[in-house]
Amino acid sequence: MLLNRLQLRSALLVLAFLGFVSPIWAAEYPSRPIKIIVPFAPGGGSDVITRLLAEKMTADLGVPVLVENKPGASSIIGTDALAKAAPDGYTILLTNRAITVNPWLFKLPFDTATLTPVTELVSSPLLLVANPAVPYKNIKDLIAYAKANPNKVSVGNSGAGQLPHLAAVLFAKSSATEMTMVNYKGSGSSVTDLISGQINLSFGTVPSFMQHIKSGTVIPLGVSSTSRNPSLPNVPSIGETIPGFELLSWFGIFAPPQTPKPIVDRLYQSIRKALTNPDLKARLNDEGLDTIDSTPEKFDQLFKRDIAFWQKFIKDNNIKLD
Repeated sequence: MLLNRLQLRSALLVLAFLGFVSPIWAAEYPSRPIKIIVPFAPGGGSDVITRLLAEKMTADLGVPVLVENKPGASSIIGTDALAKAAPDGYTILLTNRAITVNPWLFKLPFDTATLTPVTELVSSPLLLVANPAVPYKNIKDLIAYAKANPNKVSVGNSGAGQLPHLAAVLFAKSSATEMTMVNYKGSGSSVTDLISGQINLSFGTVPSFMQHIKSGTVIPLGVSSTSRNPSLPNVPSIGETIPGFELLSWFGIFAPPQTPKPIVDRLYQSIRKALTNPDLKARLNDEGLDTIDSTPEKFDQLFKRDIAFWQKFIKDNNIKLD
């Protein structure tokens, strides 16, 4: 009898990895704590999202959902841990759009395309801000000044290949201007030099600049979404001056390669329930983040489009790490 049970369980495991999981097997998940890997240092915007999400998922799934920060190497260390984890739904990853950029800038110890997309969580535009002393106060005047003064406008960012750097390259290309890119190792030094006037401009997230805008140490010029951001309704979108300009930052959840679909679907259902919670939704909106209802299939399509987009963009613009 014991042998028969072991044989049955082994057969179910084989079916699970092939993507055919019985309702009985799926019903057993989850039965122990789930770990969310965050490949960034504690204290950032990703921490706010993850810990709010983990609290709601714990209540829904009936097991602890724990958060583990594994920062380093442009989020590669944490993502590698996810890629090598068992595909059983007990280790998942919360990361941002950098996951689709890294394959074209680094030699990775895993194949990004094999990761299992679960759902997009939130998206937000980047914000282009300037030192108050610059002679331009809107996107139109900035472009005119940059065209009249090639490479005189300096744009700082948190690091070569990071989304703020790529946004600056896209802006220069879309506006047919030449600007000087100043690559820092982290956003802190970039913001410090922006406030002191060492650089003129910087792209970053809306939450990261909100307090500086309120204090008047930087001025907002435009957001990188096609529409205005509710947190800054008086700040135009860059697309109002450069039609079609858009570059959003997003966060999403991934599972290891070959995670069975019923487990992916159960995770998605729990996350979707969390994101529709009014309190959680309001908290994320206050951070300038829009919650997204994205099925695993829809997120998979976005993931693949992004990988292809950044491959071409990075090659066309000859973007390399310092």
